[in-house]
Amino acid sequence: MRVLVTGAGGPAAVSVWKSLAAEHELLLADMDPDSPGLYLVPAQQRFLIPRGESPELVPALLELCRAHSVEVLISTVDAELAPVAEATAAFAAIGTRVPLSPAQVLHRCRDKWALLSHLSGNPFVPSCVQLSAETLPTITRFPCFAKPRAGSGSRGIALIESAQDLADLPLDDTYLVQELLPGPEFSVDVYVSQHGELVAAVPRERIRTDSGIAITARTLHMPELMEAAANIARTVGIRYVANVQFKQAVDGHYKLLEINPRFPGSLPLTGAAGVDIPRLLMDDLQGRPLPAGPMPFTEVFMVRYWTEKYLDPSEWQALCRR
Repeated sequence: MRVLVTGAGGPAAVSVWKSLAAEHELLLADMDPDSPGLYLVPAQQRFLIPRGESPELVPALLELCRAHSVEVLISTVDAELAPVAEATAAFAAIGTRVPLSPAQVLHRCRDKWALLSHLSGNPFVPSCVQLSAETLPTITRFPCFAKPRAGSGSRGIALIESAQDLADLPLDDTYLVQELLPGPEFSVDVYVSQHGELVAAVPRERIRTDSGIAITARTLHMPELMEAAANIARTVGIRYVANVQFKQAVDGHYKLLEINPRFPGSLPLTGAAGVDIPRLLMDDLQGRPLPAGPMPFTEVFMVRYWTEKYLDPSEWQALCRR
């Protein structure tokens, strides 16, 4: 199949390329000509698109898919997900499948307060408040943790050790303050079929991260987290792929950090453990039978390192001019 993958500058798109490039024709797109993933495919399969927040993004993707007969559009950029999902019918009209959760689910996952509120009462939800002038006096337990209500990649997060630290944050409900979760962090890669059946739930321990990306990690058999992630995904309404993140609290219990309703950047580890999620997606879209879930997997340890690809500078210059 001909597949367009956006976000070529990030590890998620590169991970999808690693999984699917041998069997499918992949086109890669990004807003930045310096994005490394663009240069993993031939020059005629590289494209520049508007940024995820731009109102020009969806029209540009529609035209790109129409002009190149794209059969599947895989978006790996958080800001793109909901706008693309809202245009699912328009993409379908030109023969392009968009394997994403419903737009309302994507909006909910993007808004961390809306997500936690939707899951209110779930034992895996951490204690959390929106930071405002009204809630500020109620925050008396330190240390705690602050993060933007909307955001990704660990941007804007802060350890709050005293009330003075809160003074540096906006009091306009754009930040959340929650209980400190000092223990190890785990991500559960989940796949839910287009018909709502759980196919996979693979926990990964994020041992060392850099800019929000795991560079040392391992898969682990953790039935408690597998069940928790599956239940949360079903409650939220996830379809296709999602990454459900947890962190351990002081008392040893695990609490939900966020849900990324897209391919994560550490997919190669999950694939090495025996669950190739991009291939599951393609089988699902093509109507092939999927394994009964949750799929078995092995425990694998991963380290990541840089590698290089060398090209003629004219290839980069051509994209810059475009």
